[in-house]
Amino acid sequence: MKIRKNLIFSILCIIVPAGVVFAQDTNTEQLSGLIEQALNNNPMLKAENYKYEAAEEAVPGAGALPDPQFTFGLMNMPVNSFEFNQEPMTGKLVSVVQMFPFPGKLGLATDIAEYNAKIARYKSLETRNYIITRVKTVYYNLYTIDRAIETVKTNREFMRQFVTIAETKYTTGTGLQQDVLRSQLELSKLEDDLILWGQKRKAAEALLNSLLNRDPDTPVPVTAKEIVFYNEYVTELNNINIEQTRPLARVWQEMLNKAESSIKLAKKDYWPNFTLGASYSQRDNLKSGMVMYDFFSATVSLNVPLYMGRKQKTKVREKEINRNSVYSEYENIINQIKADKTSILAELDMTKKRIQLYEGGILLQAQQSLDAAVTGYQVNKVDFLTLINNWTMLQNYQLQLYKAYADYRKSLAEFEQIVGRVGIQ
Repeated sequence: MKIRKNLIFSILCIIVPAGVVFAQDTNTEQLSGLIEQALNNNPMLKAENYKYEAAEEAVPGAGALPDPQFTFGLMNMPVNSFEFNQEPMTGKLVSVVQMFPFPGKLGLATDIAEYNAKIARYKSLETRNYIITRVKTVYYNLYTIDRAIETVKTNREFMRQFVTIAETKYTTGTGLQQDVLRSQLELSKLEDDLILWGQKRKAAEALLNSLLNRDPDTPVPVTAKEIVFYNEYVTELNNINIEQTRPLARVWQEMLNKAESSIKLAKKDYWPNFTLGASYSQRDNLKSGMVMYDFFSATVSLNVPLYMGRKQKTKVREKEINRNSVYSEYENIINQIKADKTSILAELDMTKKRIQLYEGGILLQAQQSLDAAVTGYQVNKVDFLTLINNWTMLQNYQLQLYKAYADYRKSLAEFEQIVGRVGIQ
């Protein structure tokens, strides 16, 4: 009887109250630190940032004139003597040629380079949001795993007490051997569960460390138990114009702008480019004593779009078709984002209802069921196995509540990425 009373007392001491409402999220600081490390060290994000920097560097050069051509040569050199003062047309030539694109071409080329830089920038922002979302997702997977490990350890300690009690009762002749065997089996199952959850945690740690560009074996501290979810924040996110805030949408908008400028630039090829040239020829006085003056020449040349129908016009049509393709892709991306937004909103609503169900119903009922089992066990109307089953059921439902909290935060992180408003918390 003393053993039974001690067991009941231990049960009452470690029962988790049903319907717990967490008002403070102590994971915020730890998660923010992990995200900051990922933003500073993640190789994928670094690569996108470098691409953006490279695209920025290309903008000034896009509007620059083509390189001028300098020519140095000899004119009309007599092959019988190779002397500069034998023939009147022999001279030393220096010339420069500069091509000037038709007005507006360089401006459009600059616009296209700027659009490329904006595209690279928004791709970098999209990658940044993706990395943050991945860190949050893995972190809250760790949260679920940590709560599972805590639950299994609690159940294991409780089961060890039961094994001791079952063995004592069997030794004294007041218990059954099947209770001993069943308790030992349940304890072995809990040990196996602990091994499996431990392996899952190592895998989650390795994935998180890869996002942070750290050694895979770098330990990650146990996540805090407290967690919150926000209704007002979801409403705020839902009212955001995704075409303005989602970097992926902005990427395709800039690609569309680039396509439009490419069409305008292709149409500029209907008009010729101009090339200005100047040359200076220095001549020596002849052997005969004749004074030879230097020559100066200037030229203007332009290309004639003689084959416009086969070249320039087909190029314009090519750019227009490409613009139509980009616009269709943009529409598809926007439709997909909107569909994802609707889907994740449904997930958030479902998870919120599950949380409310666990807090307001299931956990309370499981608590009452355990209380009834404890009372029944005191008067020998409930066997010990039933008591254990009720205890395990309460613990598992509590774990389901923790998982629902984590699922909500993971869905919220995904929703932030979808609408393009990703925070580091």
